[in-house]
Amino acid sequence: MTEQELQHNLLQARQGDKQAFRRLVDYLMPRLYAVVYAIIPDTDEVYDILQDSFVKAYRGLPGLRKPEAFVGWMTRIAVNTARSRVTRRREFATEPDALVFTQLASPEKASQALEQQELQQLLQRALQQLSPEHREVVALVELEELSCAEAAKLLECPPGTVRSRLHYARKRLQELLAPYRSWLFREESAR
Repeated sequence: MTEQELQHNLLQARQGDKQAFRRLVDYLMPRLYAVVYAIIPDTDEVYDILQDSFVKAYRGLPGLRKPEAFVGWMTRIAVNTARSRVTRRREFATEPDALVFTQLASPEKASQALEQQELQQLLQRALQQLSPEHREVVALVELEELSCAEAAKLLECPPGTVRSRLHYARKRLQELLAPYRSWLFREESAR
């Protein structure tokens, strides 16, 4: 979706067009899913959080002062909703979804899929050992590819705090993943 299409759909949604809002949801869902999943790695919980976030956003559309900041505003709603869920819960499931091999064409594909799942599980376990604040920063800067300044705006903290959290998160992830370094590099070279 281009910026112009996004703004057009936003204008339509602000005027009550539910289909336009649905298009905005469809556009933002993958991005917001990745951010929220990095904070709470539970698929069902992520969808609940995103549903709550989109309801809050829909209700708040008339009060949105800067339509050009819609994506950041929506991301902030999702992050804050996830934060409050973490605060209420303080513990969350770390088991990843089960991998279902249905009608895979070859053993090579099955092996590749299994290795991909193992890599995702390894990274998810490492992320879960970070504090929620560090996970948020990693999700926004590394997954969403936001600048530290953009992440700072969303998290409502100084850019220096984001840089510091990112530094310590990366350092901790390096420590956690060090025992798997040869396996990770083997995975990268195989692609």
